[in-house]
Amino acid sequence: MSGGKDRPDTRPINWAVTATVFFVGSVLLWADRTNFSVAAAAWAKEYGWAPSIIGTMLSAFSLGYLILQPVGGWIADRFGPRRTLAGAMAGWSLWVLLTPIAPTVLWLTAMFRVLLGAFEGPYIPASVAAVARAIPQITKRGRFSAFVQSGAQLGPAAGVFFAGIILSTTGSPLWIFVIFGLLGLVGAAAWWSYARNFDDPLPEGAHAESSEAKERAAQAPVPHRLLLTSPALWPFYIGYFALPYCQYLFLTWLPQYLSHYRHIPLIQASALSALPFLVAFIAVNFAGWGMDWLASAGWTKGGFHRKFFIGVGAVTYAVTTLIAATTESNTLAVTMIIIANAALSFYVIPFWTICTDIAPNQTGTLSGLMNFFGILGATLSPYLTGVIAQATGAFVAPLVLAVCIMLVAAAIMILFFRYRPLSELVGEVPKAAKLAA
Repeated sequence: MSGGKDRPDTRPINWAVTATVFFVGSVLLWADRTNFSVAAAAWAKEYGWAPSIIGTMLSAFSLGYLILQPVGGWIADRFGPRRTLAGAMAGWSLWVLLTPIAPTVLWLTAMFRVLLGAFEGPYIPASVAAVARAIPQITKRGRFSAFVQSGAQLGPAAGVFFAGIILSTTGSPLWIFVIFGLLGLVGAAAWWSYARNFDDPLPEGAHAESSEAKERAAQAPVPHRLLLTSPALWPFYIGYFALPYCQYLFLTWLPQYLSHYRHIPLIQASALSALPFLVAFIAVNFAGWGMDWLASAGWTKGGFHRKFFIGVGAVTYAVTTLIAATTESNTLAVTMIIIANAALSFYVIPFWTICTDIAPNQTGTLSGLMNFFGILGATLSPYLTGVIAQATGAFVAPLVLAVCIMLVAAAIMILFFRYRPLSELVGEVPKAAKLAA
């Protein structure tokens, strides 16, 4: 949905500003997911929260996020990146701000967490939809897809780090949510005061008149039901399922693994837990530029420029995770975990960029469905990891299972997913093409 007559200027919004704001918003989005864990630790002592209660509160976010992914992707396509960015950020920040109203009323706290997840749902699909609209060149979409989403690597570390500082400074978890919530509300208002005067991002200058841009703009959307029912897309969804499964294993269990199974002091373990995400930030942007380099060199047949990094990421993750699971050296284990997390960055960004490649006018909807299947993996991973670790008394089996899931999913994606425009992929030929025939 593009601009309206009520605005004084319908020029496309500045792309550099838009990409930067989406990146900063991605950092805040992930920080707001993870800062609750710091407050929960304090409330556990104050109100006697059992581990099961903390787990329920953490899972409540995933419930809202999971349900809204397909709808959130449609919202991004329907209302455009500008509006979706402002609305999603304002919405989730409001629920962050309200979270500490009544930590003793567990259903209310859980409801705020569900709503937080629901309003975060449209944001990431909107960020890749913005890339699809603004960047028609296949030789540049990788770097921009990586950049707007690389906040996912910095956000978890930032959320826990700054929440810890706020808690230690103020002595109350209340201020974690007040500060983070107000920051998001102010940011959303500032963005909309600027963005409302423009149209959604579009290609600039000669790029708008290129044959590539015109071909992408002319691609007709396919019925939404085919995005879910077409077997041609199942390898794509299966491939992505493995990423959040493996990522959330690190995100939720890494401090426990380092402190309990590796016997590293908790403070040191917490600091080490942030390091893989900082390295992953560099890795994901490197992968984005690497995909663009392969595209510039002509290595695009069959989606090689995307699938290559999926394969490298999967194999690297598997090797380093197996070493980390079996070595007796703490130093080697931590080093391998850092490399494994960087490998996940290599693995993830091709999926989001493929959405911009094959569905330029339905990027939000396709990526939302893709992420729906990913969040299923993210929801299953922490629970299954805990059950297996408790049953075996070690962390080897959960890590080996993650490696198996990663390798199988990557093989299915690389071997069976056909890289081509969405209408061709699902067998839905646009009406204009039928008439021409």
